[in-house]
Amino acid sequence: MEPIKTVEELARSFRKLPGVGSKTAERLAYATLHLTKEEKERFILALTDARDKVTKCPRCGFFYEERCPLCSDPTRDRKTLLVVSDSKDILAIEKTKSFHGLYFTLDGLLSPLKNRTAEAIGVDRLVERVREEKVEEVILALGTDMEGETTRLYLSNVLAPLSVKVSRLAYGIPVGTHLEYLDNLTIAQSIQFRVGMDKGEDHHG
Repeated sequence: MEPIKTVEELARSFRKLPGVGSKTAERLAYATLHLTKEEKERFILALTDARDKVTKCPRCGFFYEERCPLCSDPTRDRKTLLVVSDSKDILAIEKTKSFHGLYFTLDGLLSPLKNRTAEAIGVDRLVERVREEKVEEVILALGTDMEGETTRLYLSNVLAPLSVKVSRLAYGIPVGTHLEYLDNLTIAQSIQFRVGMDKGEDHHG
């Protein structure tokens, strides 16, 4: 039996989502076919609205509809910058209500095998922002896997000449774990008990 090309294309689109393999994509594609006409129209409208109304903030990397709720908030501490590798991590941190500074999202983590160089992930933009905005502390909230550790050490060295305090999240976070999978309390405590990158000193908030 010849595969249905339209369904194959739909499954191919689902496979582009993180964590979705071929079998899951196929199940999602056929599940979509079982939706009622009204449900399909709502699904299409939601995707269309996401495409047309949601914008990525050029400063912090978070998404918004009218204006960035983070960068436009005058009550936030503009001397403290928390660096993440994925905008989803900002949402995870914001849910803890433990951080009140600003954010910067890298375009991934350093990985020579994946051609992700310092320039490719936006290190130059980070350095420029720290310098121009006279940031006093940079918190590196990156993953604890090899790529995360490599990026953290690289950024610590790059930021050193700027005389800015560089800290990382406390090691209460399990090695190899991404922020989006952690509970709010663990993230909040790791921010509160962050550790300096240069001398290992604590920066209790």
